[in-house]
Parts: sequence; C-alpha cells; structure tokens
Amino acid sequence: DLVAASADSLTTKTSNAAGVSDRGWLDAVTAGRLLEEYGLAPQGRVAVGVKAAVAAAVEVGFPVVVKAAGDEVVHRTELGLVRVGLRNRTAVARAVAAFQSEVGAPAEVLVQPVVSGTEIALGVVRDPRFGPLVMVGAGGVATELWDDRAYLLPPVSRRDAARAIRSLRIWPLLQGFRGAPAGDVAGLEDLLVGLGRLADDVPAVVELDLNPVVVGPDRCHLVDVKVRLEDGPALDAGVPRRLRRPV
Repeated sequence: DLVAASADSLTTKTSNAAGVSDRGWLDAVTAGRLLEEYGLAPQGRVAVGVKAAVAAAVEVGFPVVVKAAGDEVVHRTELGLVRVGLRNRTAVARAVAAFQSEVGAPAEVLVQPVVSGTEIALGVVRDPRFGPLVMVGAGGVATELWDDRAYLLPPVSRRDAARAIRSLRIWPLLQGFRGAPAGDVAGLEDLLVGLGRLADDVPAVVELDLNPVVVGPDRCHLVDVKVRLEDGPALDAGVPRRLRRPV
C-alpha cells in the first residue's frame, strides 16, 4: 500500500545517504554517517595510521582513548585493541603501532576523549514477532550482570523514554547519588527518541549496540557503537506494529 511504499522509499533514501550498501557489521565511519542523522553521532575522530591518529589526539585533547575501528573488529576489548588514558603523542603512536602489528595493516582507529559519568546501554534488536525493539539499561562491561533494562516499541515518545529511564534500578545514579552531579537525563531521552526513529526508518538495522553511553552532567557521550545490517522483513508483513505516533 501507499504507506508501506513510502516507508520503503524512506529506508532506501536513508541508507543511501548514509553510504550504507553492504550487509554485516559497519565500520566506524559508515556507522557514524548513519547514526548522526538521528542525533546519535559517536564521540571522537576516526584516523588511519600513526601520524593521523596522533593528529586526531591533539585535536581531541589529551588524555585520550584509542581503539581499533575497522568493520572486521567487533569485540575490541576482548582482543586487546583498546588503550585508555593515553596522555601524549608518544603513547598514542605506540598504541596504534601495536594495533597495526596485530591486524597486519595500517590501523583504522577511533580516537576519543576520556569522559566520566553514569554508563548506560542503548540498543535496537529485531524480534521475530514484534519487529524492532529499543532497549535502555545499565551499561558498561557489567551490563549482563546488572540485568537492568527496559524495552520500548518504536516510535518512542519523550514520555515513553522518560518512563523507561526512571524504571531502571540505576536511575538514582542518573539523579545524582550521594552528592554526585546529576546526569543529562534530557539528553538521554533525546537519544532514545532518535533511536526509535532510526529503528522505524531503517529495517535493515537488525542489531545496534551503544554501550557505554556515558551520561555526564552536561551531555551524553556515545563511546562505543556497533551496528549490523541485514535484509530485514518486509514492512508490516505479519509483524505487529505500534498503534500511535509519538507525542
């Protein structure tokens, strides 16, 4: 019908605009192009090789985090392809040289500032019965141990986002626990709304993991981003859909 045809057109337009054509895990640059249209741009600069990485670190400002960013690397921490708290050019050059030795080619790396705040996990999964689901939960390396998450059916309204965030056991940390500064909860709500729009617009996104999102006092920092594409099911082909638009 006309609605489905319009949605398919929007999906194709969004994917092409983002430079998305192949299926599988996206590299940092391509993922960034897709996400930035929805207010979900990852933190930092992508660089290839030692010299470019050092220049990116100077631009970002020390101390920095350097991590491998190619589409062939999904679980960077487990592979030892992340260096945290690098405080000068020499440390950055050595880290990138080590990555290049590991992957056997000029390393594509993501250079990010060191940030602090409450770690949150955001994501999109595709359920075979319900279609896309947007997730928000406690983040970081212990996200599975926390088992503290909520799922939303897109589109996600600000009211839905606010309710889901406040339902988490980690919510007191976002409020400012024991004198700590409160986090940018409004910014986190914006991210959830944008994530719902992306899940709605681009059916080819079958897995999206933003973990951690560091919620600081002034803004939310998207630190680690993984996006996987596949040919998704036809829109509204036997998949229960939402009954209202966001308000």
